[in-house]
Amino acid sequence: MRRCPASFAFVIASACVALAAAGRDAHAQAWVDEKGTLEFNLGYNLGISDKVIVDKGMDAPNAGATTHEFTLAAEYVPVRHLAVDVALPLMLIEYTGDKSVIYAHPGGGKYDDGKLHTTLTDLRAGVRYQLLEDPLALSPHVAVSIPVANYETVGNAVAGRHLKALHLGLSAGHVFGEATYVHALYEFSIVEKYDRTMETAVFGQNRSDFTVTVGHKLLDQRLDLHVDVNGRVTHGGMNFSQFGMLPAPDELYHDGILAESILLVGGGVGFQITNALGINAGARLFVTGANTQNANVYVFGITWTAL
Repeated sequence: MRRCPASFAFVIASACVALAAAGRDAHAQAWVDEKGTLEFNLGYNLGISDKVIVDKGMDAPNAGATTHEFTLAAEYVPVRHLAVDVALPLMLIEYTGDKSVIYAHPGGGKYDDGKLHTTLTDLRAGVRYQLLEDPLALSPHVAVSIPVANYETVGNAVAGRHLKALHLGLSAGHVFGEATYVHALYEFSIVEKYDRTMETAVFGQNRSDFTVTVGHKLLDQRLDLHVDVNGRVTHGGMNFSQFGMLPAPDELYHDGILAESILLVGGGVGFQITNALGINAGARLFVTGANTQNANVYVFGITWTAL
């Protein structure tokens, strides 16, 4: 097998921040609010990594990035049990690793210059319907995500893969007594191929994301304490250990076809300040993964119920 040039082993497309963003309010997804409810959420995620985790062999140190992601989301309940939601993230990303090794990547990598870069990423819109309330809250959902900006997909500091996707999922939740709850979310994403070349288009990017949350509410249900597990598994894709399988020009675009897997564990706290205004904060710490960055993610959000 022909070995890829060493600098290529330091570049990767990471989705840790997006993963944590999807899971930050996961304990609420099995339940749909009352008809006519309109809710807005402003979320902030801080992702910090310092190395690249490979599938086999030595990891790549001093190759991290710092990411700030602001997501504006809204959800409306037009009819009983049906919620319609939309979300748009704005990402600020800065490469913090060794620029002498990474910059400039032959296939792109314009964000790997150590400067702060800002871009919108992927607009997501979907619906979910609550089928059951007792003994288990159960809500399937369907959503689509579409890139809305021409952001960088090659290099270490990238904003995503720039691929359209269809998301199919199911959330389940149960409340024990009046204050303790368990929630689980699973989502399967059907993702378009990364067709920069004919060779890269062969590798699929379909993936599974899951979240498990256990929480307890205090102070008349206003204070919410919870622990969370978030994970992602890509079905298909290319491992770092497979470098050499593609022609050299095509391997320049390997970031968009990596078989990324992630496991994050953490927790958080939420507080309902008034009936209309709530805040939440938390952290997801990187436990293990492959073909990704070791990003720890810290989250903060404000929720306002307008109707």
